[in-house]
Amino acid sequence: MRSRVVIDTNVLVYATFVDNEYHYEAYRMLQRRDVAIPYIVLYEYLWVLARLTGDVDIVMTKLDELSDFPLIHEDLKVMRRGVSMLKEDGAPLSMLNDYIILSVSMSEGALATYDKTLRRLAAKRQVAVMP
Repeated sequence: MRSRVVIDTNVLVYATFVDNEYHYEAYRMLQRRDVAIPYIVLYEYLWVLARLTGDVDIVMTKLDELSDFPLIHEDLKVMRRGVSMLKEDGAPLSMLNDYIILSVSMSEGALATYDKTLRRLAAKRQVAVMP
């Protein structure tokens, strides 16, 4: 099994904006860990940036900054496992992205997220959770 930390969207958002309580911790996590970013997280992050800033130049700058990070392409096997877990847990379809991120983290070894629900789901499936 690989030993990379899958970064959730909220870690990227907290690392981006200085005016939140998790900024420095999230930023350090991105700097110090063997991290990887799933494409689904990248899409969510870009959407959040666009919504919060309304500035395409900021979106482009952040894309440039993320070029140093390995990106993970979620294949159909990973997506099927995420959908299967969602169904098994009886979770709403609105949580589909979280379950796909969870599935990626099961393949990679660990998950970095501040989302309490996703942290609980990861722990239930013996996925190491940070911070």
